[in-house]
Amino acid sequence: MNTSRTNEVLTEEKILRRSPRFLSSNHEENKEKESTIEKEPDIQSLPSIVFKGRINYTNNFHDCAKICDDIIQEIEKHKDDIIPIGFDLEWPFSFQTGSGKTALAQICLNKSVCYLLHIYYLKKLPAAFVILLSHPKVKLVGVNVKNDVWKLGRDFTDFPAGKVVEENCIECGTYANKILNRSSRWSLEKLTAYLVSLLTYLSIQEKFYEKEMLAC
Repeated sequence: MNTSRTNEVLTEEKILRRSPRFLSSNHEENKEKESTIEKEPDIQSLPSIVFKGRINYTNNFHDCAKICDDIIQEIEKHKDDIIPIGFDLEWPFSFQTGSGKTALAQICLNKSVCYLLHIYYLKKLPAAFVILLSHPKVKLVGVNVKNDVWKLGRDFTDFPAGKVVEENCIECGTYANKILNRSSRWSLEKLTAYLVSLLTYLSIQEKFYEKEMLAC
């Protein structure tokens, strides 16, 4: 038996097995899928997201208090221990003078209604507003939501910003990085675009499950 020839054949076989040309097509497809999901989505190519619920706007103290009180009652009737609330603040900004006072608070408990509370001209926040944001069942959800809460505390010094940041906030960016195993700096626009792209991609994949299974 020619030992030298046998060793050459075995060595060549190992090289062939390790060659990228001999990787399984499934492995290549998986890599392609991962890169498709990881790519920055083209925001302009994505469908518009339209809020189909009702917009409830107010710009006076008493209506703001009434809205917050109604939301508190709804929360306290709810069986769940944690109630997520979409929360966002808007304020004017100037390169000359910096950030202005908080102008608008957006509160969304569900898809049926979004509350726009124009608080710019209020000298103090309604007690019901403070109670709502610091309620033990409430989690304020948003991108950079903690920064918004700190801003609210600077503009309204009676607001317990530190307590709310510590006990009532969920940062969507941080949470997304944890769930998606990423380390991205998210804006609300980018995070929404990424998730829409991911859901669209997964939806397309589902249509071909039968064919993919047959090809495995």
